[in-house]
Amino acid sequence: MPDQAPRVSIVIPALNEAARLPASIREIRRVFPDQPWEFLIVIELGTDDTEAVSREAAAGDGRFKFVINPTARGKGYAVKTGMLLAQGEVVFFMDADLSVPLRFIPSFLQEAGCGGVDVLIGSRQHGSSVIAIRQSLSREIAGRLFNLALRLAGVTRFADTQCGFKAFRREAAWEIFSRVRQNGFGFDVEALAIAEALGFRVVELPVEWSDAPGSKLRPLRDGVSALCDAVLAASRIRRNDYKKCQSLE
Repeated sequence: MPDQAPRVSIVIPALNEAARLPASIREIRRVFPDQPWEFLIVIELGTDDTEAVSREAAAGDGRFKFVINPTARGKGYAVKTGMLLAQGEVVFFMDADLSVPLRFIPSFLQEAGCGGVDVLIGSRQHGSSVIAIRQSLSREIAGRLFNLALRLAGVTRFADTQCGFKAFRREAAWEIFSRVRQNGFGFDVEALAIAEALGFRVVELPVEWSDAPGSKLRPLRDGVSALCDAVLAASRIRRNDYKKCQSLE
């Protein structure tokens, strides 16, 4: 990779993703064979051989950097780790299963280049979004109830906080994620709330999304936990406590 900072960084968190992540890495290399971007694979310590099989899939491609977290602290912590290490002008994070196709990266970059936009979030609830493969009915209902509860509690104005496809200008990524405290699935909500509290402009964009087997999310248990975390984060933000937190702890 050239010494100059890459235009784009892509952060992918992974915990026990040996079955899904290698195929995603090969797809990234196929779709973007020559782009001088950086791909940060943040692997939390799990029980399978995610690191080994993912390095094998990268096949020595120097654009891929592997960051190994020694303990499994949660998806939020893994994403935060990668976002704060990223060097790109625009920093994405996306799920290991590539539920949103890679072809949406150029459209997000085009929107980011229009100026005045700091954060771009994929929204499955956008009127122009396409759901190619739906979740189970129970998971879909749980997701809608989660978002409804967030909006009723005044935590967010967004119809879909949890889609794992978001992009940030590098400055915004640092200012936001240096303040994020939630290590679990509630981190998306907190990050968006901090973004708006700091005055960053957040834009929702349509995506195509496909459910993929193997999700680590447990709708009831993780949903309740994420909701509680999000409400607590919103309370901190209203007290301006988030301005005091700029570390990985």
